[in-house]
Amino acid sequence: MMVKQQVEQAVAQIEAGLATLSQVMADPAVIPFDEVADSFGKLESAVNSKAHLDAAFAWLAERAGAGRLVGSVSALEYLTRTLGLSRREAIARLKTGHNLFSPPPPPPEPEPGESEEERHVREEANRARAERERRVQEEARRKAEEQSAEMLRIIDRELADLDEQAKPGRTELYNRALSEAARRTPEDLRTWLRRQVKLANAAGAPDPLAGYRRRFLLIGEPDADGSCTIRGRLPAADAAMLKAALAPGERPGANLPGEDAEDTRTRAQRRVDQLAVILKRHLASQQAASRYGVGSILLSFTAQDLADLSPASEFSTNTGDRLNMVDLLRLGAAKFDVMALHDTDGQPLALGRANRLASFFQRIALYAAQGVCGCPDCSSAAIHNDAHHIRSWDTGGTTDLHNLTLVCPLHHADNDDSRSGHGNRSYLDRCPVTGRVGRRAGPRQPLRFNDTQAEADSAGARIRGRDRPPPEKDVA
Repeated sequence: MMVKQQVEQAVAQIEAGLATLSQVMADPAVIPFDEVADSFGKLESAVNSKAHLDAAFAWLAERAGAGRLVGSVSALEYLTRTLGLSRREAIARLKTGHNLFSPPPPPPEPEPGESEEERHVREEANRARAERERRVQEEARRKAEEQSAEMLRIIDRELADLDEQAKPGRTELYNRALSEAARRTPEDLRTWLRRQVKLANAAGAPDPLAGYRRRFLLIGEPDADGSCTIRGRLPAADAAMLKAALAPGERPGANLPGEDAEDTRTRAQRRVDQLAVILKRHLASQQAASRYGVGSILLSFTAQDLADLSPASEFSTNTGDRLNMVDLLRLGAAKFDVMALHDTDGQPLALGRANRLASFFQRIALYAAQGVCGCPDCSSAAIHNDAHHIRSWDTGGTTDLHNLTLVCPLHHADNDDSRSGHGNRSYLDRCPVTGRVGRRAGPRQPLRFNDTQAEADSAGARIRGRDRPPPEKDVA
């Protein structure tokens, strides 16, 4: 039986089994628990293997260049658009796939002036190492088949802190972690693995740049109240600077309007307020003149929004956050970078062929018009986006608003500037009827628009939506 037939048959059996279970469990109130408990325990064990299958398929999609099927060079785009995965889930599957199926990195280059004997010893050591890592990886694959996606994510996350010179290395520690996952809870596995990573880093050769290489800062999506969770890792020097900069704000009464005001804030809340002071000072400094709006906070609202202004009013911003009236007062909207968009008369919005880069005011106008990346289903905030020439600069495109749109770096790199459909790649184009920018999978293919909530929050989208019945469909 061919692979295609085997896979189709197996998927059909799974579909039928899940359909049967859904029918049986349609009303769980009438189901005797003792009669189904064992079966559902077996189901959970069986479903765990899907994490291994997901990683294998993601790795296969990347190796096969599956992005071309959705007009992209990225397998990530294929996984999110075709399977409906979030970017985070798609990235996690690709990472696990690399761990389980990608060959180990090549051995280090030989030292200059290597003798014949030294070369022979090195090549023998490299062959032995490659064979050992191959066996370890095959063993890891077998173990991964029995682990849930949660366990595999924990292992990937904790091994991100492993130094390049750690002993044991990543492959061996990954395999050991999979063995431990069979007998530990997720919380216990995380604790065990963190300790093993620390010991392995200490046993390896000292790496003075390890902390610098592992630096990162992540700002989560806004919660229901607009607040965000921040997670990161700072090199020692940067951590020291941050602590020193926050220290003045930790004393009671710091950054309060009156010296005698009672301070009921926690120390952690005082740090946040001190950070806000630092950020305001930075954005208000003379450096702002050279930022070209990249470090500015922009508001998007319509004239009707101003007429309906109330304490409950909220406004979308180029950072992807929604700010209410209290937020605006805390930012100091009249003093610093916050800008109210209502008119662009007199601003240099058309640069023609005089300048390749979009001006500050053009970027503001683009943000007001669309708010986020112009590609379908993308909610990348405007502050992270590039100003893209719809007709490329190299082929004579002008730097004017009708030929510009916002696009995130990932989709910008994906865009087919030739607009020929070469390699099944997509390109951005403007609808001749509505004026909206969308994405075409190739010449004469319909435009697909970004209809995410983030796009709908922009002032331009709300103005376009007035008196318009249903959302726009794909157009030619």
